[in-house]
Amino acid sequence: MYVVDWLHKQALHHPHKAALIDSASGEARSYRQVDERASRFAELVRERWRLAPGARVAVLAANSPDYLEMLYGCAKAGVVMVCLNWRLPAGELAPILDDAQPSAFVCGEEFLSVADALLSGHAPLPGAVVRAPATCGPAERGPAVRGSAGAGDVRPAPGTPAGRHAGLPPWPDYEAALEASSGRIVEMPCRPMDEPWYLLYTSGTTGRPKGVIQTYGMTFFNAVHAMLATKLSGDDVLLAALPFFHTGGLNLYANPILFAGGTVVVMRQFDAGEALRWLDSEITQFLGVPVVYLFIAQHPRFAAARFPKMRHWSAGGSPMPLALIGTWAARGVTICFGFGMTETGPSVFIPDEATARAKPGSVGKPVGTMLTRVVDRAGNDCAPNRRGELLIKGPGVTPGYWNNAQATQAAIRDGWLHTGDVAYFDDDGDYWIVDRLKDMFISGGENVYPAEIENLLYQMPGVAEAAVIGVPDPKWVEVGLAVIVLEPGAWLDEASVQAWCRERLAGYKVPRHVRFVDVLPRTPAGKVEKPALRQRFGEPSCNVR
Repeated sequence: MYVVDWLHKQALHHPHKAALIDSASGEARSYRQVDERASRFAELVRERWRLAPGARVAVLAANSPDYLEMLYGCAKAGVVMVCLNWRLPAGELAPILDDAQPSAFVCGEEFLSVADALLSGHAPLPGAVVRAPATCGPAERGPAVRGSAGAGDVRPAPGTPAGRHAGLPPWPDYEAALEASSGRIVEMPCRPMDEPWYLLYTSGTTGRPKGVIQTYGMTFFNAVHAMLATKLSGDDVLLAALPFFHTGGLNLYANPILFAGGTVVVMRQFDAGEALRWLDSEITQFLGVPVVYLFIAQHPRFAAARFPKMRHWSAGGSPMPLALIGTWAARGVTICFGFGMTETGPSVFIPDEATARAKPGSVGKPVGTMLTRVVDRAGNDCAPNRRGELLIKGPGVTPGYWNNAQATQAAIRDGWLHTGDVAYFDDDGDYWIVDRLKDMFISGGENVYPAEIENLLYQMPGVAEAAVIGVPDPKWVEVGLAVIVLEPGAWLDEASVQAWCRERLAGYKVPRHVRFVDVLPRTPAGKVEKPALRQRFGEPSCNVR
């Protein structure tokens, strides 16, 4: 099987239809324009930068229509896009660059200092470096790239103002770079299903960052799964609020919408007020992580919003508190909380609305072509309602990690991806994600799943956010420590939190320690960064703040 150039096909079928809209400026680009601009970028890559098929192009830029054009331009040129996390400092990006070995570099204007520091300590790239700012944002200025440098150029030292290094040539404007291309449409040749299209790197919180290979087949099947699960079509308008260096940003559901011929409204970065403005007007499809839904629900305009065209609400990324689901349900909104991973394209579970309403917290049944199992520690299949590790198989699963055969072999065994997530399925076959195996701790010989306690804490009056970790204990080996962010004006103490939990949980699950903080550390995907909490609160005697 193979994948065709679906952007080009939509440009032929719907040349004047809006494909991409900049949420800040309102600028719309038609399918014909996006196809042409992606073709110009492909020509730049192939003929001016002279990159060979399979070469990597690293992109360090915020969300913008340009970003998606470059993604499809890389597909047309047959090169692999490396989607860099712009929230990382140069020191954390360096090992990713070393691993991906890109031949070209694209940078948003606001990240020039990070790029300078990164590239100054990196071996000269065998191609070109381009700096391209995003088109969204308060300034609402046109895209501008700051140039191209050959392999022999001297990189600026950290902190050196861009373009002022004696050995660095001027950095040309991005629009000028595209304009210099011929403008001929480049149609992507048919690509094999297993050919890499782009790389998405894991956070590296458990060690060396891993580049998850995203193939054309993974992206294609994810689009098919989205259509099956959400009835996505060319009539849909998506608000893309998650970062494009994350699978949720690109594939839930930006790429599927473009596959179907719909419209993607691109947010540079998530803003609750801006999101509400769009959700209350043109948007029909939306996916957010739980913290995104939390921030929207806390916005002063939330109570007055009517969401006139919204057709499907999705969530994922981390467990969604039942209290938050209830807040939205009170507004008549059914949030279909699903589950997936960067390694699965990501869609594995997207429940229908009936299941989401009847079983809040369930992720439903696996979608489309995806297969799942729940196994015990010996690898035996679990019976219904028995907890075990979730395994996933199907064409949406990655072939592995870039340049990391050891990690690939550890994660994918006998064709099954071992997720590291604890799950179970009920008598109806609907799945429930319990927690990460690595987040579970054992207290007095009993398994404790922090997500269960966190879900309860979110229902406690005065609690805005909560996270639970296991910490050492001389008697019980490990006990729970709850880290809580209070709602404005609320007051709670350790005893009141423990009393609330003790009335509703088994004794061994009640947190023995409670800490109050102003904000929880989060990953770019919106998940609570528990390694940071363990580092800060690993010993229960540590200070509160």
